[in-house]
Amino acid sequence: MAQAVDVKGKLRVGPSPHIRTARTSSWVMSQVMIAMIPPTIAATYFFGWWVLVMVAIGIVTAVASEYIYQKLTYKPITIHDNTAAVTGMLIGLSLPVTAPIWMIMFGSIFAIIIVKQMGGGVGKNYFNPAVAGRVAIKAFFTPWLANWVLPGGFFGSGYRGVDAVSTATPLEYLGDGAQTVAAEVPGLWDLFMGFNLGGNVGETSKLAILIGMLYLIFRRIINPKIPILYILTTTVVMGLWANFNFDFMMAHALTGTLFFAATYMATDYSSGSLTPEGKTVFAIGAGLLTAFFRIAFNYPGGVGFAILIMNALAPSIDSKLMPRIYGHKKRPAVKFNRQSENN
Repeated sequence: MAQAVDVKGKLRVGPSPHIRTARTSSWVMSQVMIAMIPPTIAATYFFGWWVLVMVAIGIVTAVASEYIYQKLTYKPITIHDNTAAVTGMLIGLSLPVTAPIWMIMFGSIFAIIIVKQMGGGVGKNYFNPAVAGRVAIKAFFTPWLANWVLPGGFFGSGYRGVDAVSTATPLEYLGDGAQTVAAEVPGLWDLFMGFNLGGNVGETSKLAILIGMLYLIFRRIINPKIPILYILTTTVVMGLWANFNFDFMMAHALTGTLFFAATYMATDYSSGSLTPEGKTVFAIGAGLLTAFFRIAFNYPGGVGFAILIMNALAPSIDSKLMPRIYGHKKRPAVKFNRQSENN
């Protein structure tokens, strides 16, 4: 005769979803940091050992800012979740090797205190902290930010551009209504690999960023349609603008912060769209805005402003595209509130 099984204390009853693997915020952010190792290695190879110092300064400043702010405001300390470390790492990789130390620190402090903590803390900020910090630096300190240099190798331009060769970024020859690729723009292979390019250290090698993107997709950290649709939309619009000039399209796809931001910034959980259809609209909208900025203005990039605009629109997008409940003909008529959603 079979014995009755005493399930008391052995059977855990709870609401779905029943997740078998612990996917904590700390674990997810550690995966993002691992995915940023390839572009960090590439940046160090091209621009020198000072890149590692930039990344370290960004991380330490971001983590310290969060700790001090939370300590002074009597809030729970959350530096263990690695979100501040990711923001600091992004700031460090989002600047040229010539960026002074104080600029890296300013970007990290602005991102953590002004955008993240004053925005409600982890999971409640409407804007991506790293993107906002990068845009703030560009808005206030462009003369110091635009001092681009060519890669000089590990021992070459490693120390803040010493013995480095000044240059312009390829995007400076592709924006402001241009429809052809200027002779000053490197070839597509060089753009993809990162050879002889001036710009922000983390965005140099698209191959390295692609490796990081594939890692995040494989680990199911990011939804692949966000970076793919973002990059594809920007590329197609630039193609339409230039009568589908292939070299012009691909040059825009492989220059600037597009690949880097599409992989590590547009995929941010708290500042992006949360609904399945909303993610699609978010990615396409960011691509359209990026292409618009590149066409209409003498302003290299436009990625940061595009993402911030879509960050602001994300709650409205999600409120309109909430998934239809099974058995109902209409979507639920609710006003999406990010603050309550993340509580």
